[in-house]
Amino acid sequence: MTLPLDRDHRPPYVQVAEYLRRQIESGQLGPGDKLPSSRELQEKFGIASATVQNALRALKTEGLIYSVSGRGSFVRRREADPESGQAEGGASIDTPPTPADDRYFRLAMEVEELKHDMTIMRTTIQNLLELTQQMAKRIDAQA
Repeated sequence: MTLPLDRDHRPPYVQVAEYLRRQIESGQLGPGDKLPSSRELQEKFGIASATVQNALRALKTEGLIYSVSGRGSFVRRREADPESGQAEGGASIDTPPTPADDRYFRLAMEVEELKHDMTIMRTTIQNLLELTQQMAKRIDAQA
């Protein structure tokens, strides 16, 4: 499975984050479940390691996942045991993101999407400039 880069102009890490977010929200990945490894995601989508890391960072910022060094990334548990204040299995609960965190994240994502769009526009403008120059040369050669 590859990303729909030709149909979806969002940066690849946004697309991967969206794929994982949907799996979490649909219940395919539940609280405490381990996410596919970085290598598995790289192979599945045909993307670079840095792209996977950016997608995971986005989901961490949203408060959907957490990582354990050397073990992987896991879906965050949302409900705590009222007596202990800890999730099942004794893991402590991370504080959920605040509305300000959520807004910051969404704005950061918009900035990344705009950067990507500008790169596409820059390439298009460069191509148009080259075509214009070629046409000018042909016109000069015919005159």
